[in-house]
Amino acid sequence: MKEEDTGKEICSFLEKKVTLFSRYLSLTERINAAFGEEEKNLQDLISKRQACMERIDKIDLSIQQTVGAGPDKHNLIPPKFKGLIDGYLKKLRSIMETVELLDREVTAVAKKEVENIKTNLLNMRNVRQAARGYGGRVGHPARFLDTHR
Repeated sequence: MKEEDTGKEICSFLEKKVTLFSRYLSLTERINAAFGEEEKNLQDLISKRQACMERIDKIDLSIQQTVGAGPDKHNLIPPKFKGLIDGYLKKLRSIMETVELLDREVTAVAKKEVENIKTNLLNMRNVRQAARGYGGRVGHPARFLDTHR
């Protein structure tokens, strides 16, 4: 009976994990789409995505506690649940592969955005320095070369 309870518990954890990874995927897609928009709400999306990862980590810890750390931990799972677990693991793998591709795209776009921001800031600094260089010096009278006449 305990083996069956363990199998059910692991399946429920994996189902929650698939749901969270699907949410993580949708948040990553929204982050990718947000880079093309004028008004970016990246901070909120990134914090939600981080919260998703924290919940996934908690589920992983719960699965480890449920299964245990013995060498025969996989034998504790009944055969009827092994098929379900394999299905969940295949779903997780496909979602994670998609997320990995999107993360690469987002990282590339973010690096381009950072470079654009650096370039814009450098240009603004150069313009400000040029404007400051043309301004008059307060407190110093103008000097003329022919003041002895």
